[in-house]
Amino acid sequence: MTESLMKGKRGLVMGVANDHSIAWGIARQLHAHGAELAFTYQGEAFGKRVKPLADSLGSKLLLPCDVEDIATVDGVFAELQKAWGRIDFLVHA
Repeated sequence: MTESLMKGKRGLVMGVANDHSIAWGIARQLHAHGAELAFTYQGEAFGKRVKPLADSLGSKLLLPCDVEDIATVDGVFAELQKAWGRIDFLVHA
């Protein structure tokens, strides 16, 4: 496999709960292929679990998001717009 398959692509990964999450497995593969990733978490307890995982992939964007609160969803996309201008993909697993 090539490390450049996703080079230059930026994406948001939602749904990581721990290092056994399907979303985490997808994130690791995307990173291995060159993607730059942002992560969300729901609640402080998940934030404490997701932060070291995001850090291990060099992610600088770790954002709180509760999909039942549209303001937090809008806030995530506003932060991504400010940081990156656009995203190329979204993973929710």
